[in-house]
Amino acid sequence: MYPAPARAADLLADVQERLREEARGPLALPVVVVCPPVISLLALHDVVDRRLVRLGAQNCHWEAEGAYTGETSPAMLAGIADYVMVGHSERRRAGETDDEIARKVAAIAAHGMTPILFTGEDEPTDAAAERTEERLVRGLARFDADAHRVVVVYEPTWAIGADEPAAAEHVARVVARLKERLRERGAQRPTVIYGGTVTADNVDRFAALDVLDGVGATRATLAEESFLEIVRSVARASAEPTGM
Repeated sequence: MYPAPARAADLLADVQERLREEARGPLALPVVVVCPPVISLLALHDVVDRRLVRLGAQNCHWEAEGAYTGETSPAMLAGIADYVMVGHSERRRAGETDDEIARKVAAIAAHGMTPILFTGEDEPTDAAAERTEERLVRGLARFDADAHRVVVVYEPTWAIGADEPAAAEHVARVVARLKERLRERGAQRPTVIYGGTVTADNVDRFAALDVLDGVGATRATLAEESFLEIVRSVARASAEPTGM
């Protein structure tokens, strides 16, 4: 729930200027998606360079319009956002259900945007990781993965805010299982990224995993230099042979 619109626009302008410099270098930049609060999304829409950055919203309703005071519909976001986050652990803790998440995923795709579906377990065990797969399957219950693209974020809630992120080996195992579930639902090129206390200091361990397609970071992106270091790390990993 930060930063405010003026700060968000300034930060994006600074990051984009640095990304332009990076783009002139030898490394190919990864796709960079910024998902601010909806009020800041409008400010960023005025300054975004979509050759460098794509925009996403943090949430939306599943209905295109109606008597849902305080909500933002997918129809309102279409043309402003390229992506919309769904099922973040904080939204789930606030009461968002699997059925609501499934409705949102379908509505986002129907309005021409890409859903970013979060899924994860609450304990660091293989048995608990089954909950991650269950949440993924339920979130895609109304979604045609053969016709539309979805980005899945593996977000183990026990790793959020922890002193240490999840072990790379654990992440690799769970993500491989998530990709299998996506293929079973028709996804030709399943896309799964890792989110869970990703910082400039630890991003390399995740960027090096072959099974991962990228990373998601939160507070680390609120400072220009740490934001850029995360982007650089992913770019370097994409250009080098990787290990798992």
